[in-house]
Amino acid sequence: MKPFKKSVCLIIVILMVLSIAACGSSSTDQKGNEQVDKVDQGQDAANNNDSKEDEGQDGDIVPQSDLSKRVTITLASIQTTEGYDYTSGDDFAKFYSEKFNYDLEVTALNWSNWHERLNIWINSGDMPDVCVYDYKHAEAASYVEQGLLYRLPDDWKNRWPNVAKVFEVTQLGPEMEKRFDGTYFLPRARFYKNLINDPDEPVPDHFSLYMRKDWAEAVDFPIKSTYKISEVLEFAKKIKESDPGNLGDKLIPIAQAPSSAVRLFVGSNSTYYNGFYKDKDGTYKWGATSQETLEGLKMYAEAYQSGLLDPEFYTLQQNDDTRQFDTQGIAACNFGEAPTAALPRVFITNFQGNVGLDPFESINVATVLGEDGYFHQQDLINYWGTIIFSPNIEEEKFERWMDVLEFNASQDGSIFASMGLKDVDWEYDSEGNIVSLHDITKQPLGGPDGKYPSMGYTLGVIILHDDFAFDNPNNDEKLRELSRVLYTERCEIATPDTFTKVDWDLFCFDSPNMRKVQFDYDTELTNLITMGGDIEQNWKDWIESKMPMIQPVLDELNSTLN
Repeated sequence: MKPFKKSVCLIIVILMVLSIAACGSSSTDQKGNEQVDKVDQGQDAANNNDSKEDEGQDGDIVPQSDLSKRVTITLASIQTTEGYDYTSGDDFAKFYSEKFNYDLEVTALNWSNWHERLNIWINSGDMPDVCVYDYKHAEAASYVEQGLLYRLPDDWKNRWPNVAKVFEVTQLGPEMEKRFDGTYFLPRARFYKNLINDPDEPVPDHFSLYMRKDWAEAVDFPIKSTYKISEVLEFAKKIKESDPGNLGDKLIPIAQAPSSAVRLFVGSNSTYYNGFYKDKDGTYKWGATSQETLEGLKMYAEAYQSGLLDPEFYTLQQNDDTRQFDTQGIAACNFGEAPTAALPRVFITNFQGNVGLDPFESINVATVLGEDGYFHQQDLINYWGTIIFSPNIEEEKFERWMDVLEFNASQDGSIFASMGLKDVDWEYDSEGNIVSLHDITKQPLGGPDGKYPSMGYTLGVIILHDDFAFDNPNNDEKLRELSRVLYTERCEIATPDTFTKVDWDLFCFDSPNMRKVQFDYDTELTNLITMGGDIEQNWKDWIESKMPMIQPVLDELNSTLN
């Protein structure tokens, strides 16, 4: 019996040692089997788009970098504040820098130097570790061909499954991945969970007509969700004649800067007014020569000649026209951007805060249709801005920023980007609904005057605010529903010929001749309006002057792509 007892004791000791060793291995080997298992689970989730609560979509991501080692990452982007401390300037920045153990050095770019500075840095091989790039295909292809950008590892989708799922809905990402035989660009998705149309269908733009609802009612003009361009002119004429706001010489019936004026009058009537397209007969044509473009120009000229536009509208800069409507309260209507995320600012912060009227009683937002009664637009493509990496970036820095993107693409992370810190600015209730803990009427969350100036797109946002705005409890439910109706109607009040899918072969076409015809259509078409004389003759003369440059491009398109 004694030998038997000794054997039993020995076996027990051996089993205990093995058990302790196994526990120690699983708790310390963060880059080992546990991580592989979790990554595999995340990949399974990435392949299951029908699941409401996908695995890998919570905030507890599987980091692919060694978070115990602090790194310094350089980043350049627009929509940033020069000199701000994005590492520890506020609690929001601190959360990210502490969670991912980095120091972030940000170079702030603005709208005027964004493209130029990035182009110089990239071509000189001196770009920051991470940049937000405004994708231009010919230029992007040149960067890739010259090896000026970092090529993501082939297994990146397995390692960062949340980012991979966002990548797939952007349209641009998968298409360029095929054409470049690898991933160099990570597009930031406009819409993700709240994708308006089917994934393979075109994405509608934000531009909408803001009009004074109270003034429309005063002149007995119908309140609708859609108006033809000619109806917008009719509304403006009635306001000009009656002046229901008693503004006198300050009244501006239609507040538009040149770029938005061209969109309103020409773009709403002519889908391809500023580029090329493949006609039903199979040949490529220049959209500026279409009768729809001329018809839009005539309405643009009528608005200018009838005094419906600001007499000096051509001097207005971006957003000057919007402020005339929602801040100064002197405009009857404005055709401007109205994404879901922006509506609270227009309605509450700007209009109610400055004009002092109830915005829900005073503002109507509508879609502008062409004279054929249909919505006109080329596919917006489901992205805005792409994330690129320096070809010289250290692997640990690349992995660290990808971990940040992975978190922001998770369920919790995507909420952080719009609502701030969990359990400080928002929480889940017992039923899993998001509840706001911050009163944005007293102080905005982000922006220079906000609680967290670092909040916005700088800290690795991969899903734009447009998506979560539909679910954000900080946004008035009436505005969220209004926006959803507008986007949905645009997809319905259109035809495949007026609201068109992207022609990827045309999108990717490049030649020296094509580069010569990248005209500033906003300026050139506005010049046709303000130069005086007959608008149709002005248009014909302009077409004739451009055809020596346009015809070689048409010849190339029809011989190459066909």
